Amino acid sequence: MPVSLFIFERKTPLYAIACCLSLSFGSASADDSTRAQIEALRAAKDSLLKSEESPLLPAQRTHFERLEYYPIELRYRLRGELHIYGRQRIVEIPNTDGTATELERFGRFVSAFGEKNFWLEVYRSPQTGEAEVFFKDRTNGHTTYGGGRYARLTREDDGMYVIDFNNAYNPYCAYNPTYICPLPPQQNHLDFAVEAGELMPAAAPR
Repeated sequence: MPVSLFIFERKTPLYAIACCLSLSFGSASADDSTRAQIEALRAAKDSLLKSEESPLLPAQRTHFERLEYYPIELRYRLRGELHIYGRQRIVEIPNTDGTATELERFGRFVSAFGEKNFWLEVYRSPQTGEAEVFFKDRTNGHTTYGGGRYARLTREDDGMYVIDFNNAYNPYCAYNPTYICPLPPQQNHLDFAVEAGELMPAAAPR
């Protein structure tokens, strides 16, 4: 079975296309620019899912039109600090099929949403150095995929880090059960609803 993780996926991963988007929005405000980038990324993901690189089965691709998302809300674009662990080590993250994926336990992203302080453990690919989080929240099994979602961590010019939950995405196993997906660890189960990012695919198990 293929592994569903953008930093390991042999096919074109859903989030990797973000690095290829070079966008110019003239004199648009920072918020307008951010919204435009999110919309462009979503359009690129739709194109990928219609292509031969898609995780969808051929019969699914025939009927696929677009992914569904929560409306863009920039309050879900959260800045925070990355507390890098003094000792990074390789750990095994359980997968959906009972196996495990080896990832580097890299650090903690520390931030706040509203009046809630929280942290998420960050994992890094030993092969590519890309960092992301696997998380669950109170929307799972209701409006979002029951197995949780993934989000990329990016570094700002001022040294702070950002997780934009508007770009939170489903693992490939949400579309196709033949894929193996790392599961969010218990410490990354948020006690609030992240009403942003990708919604549950129509055919996904709840």
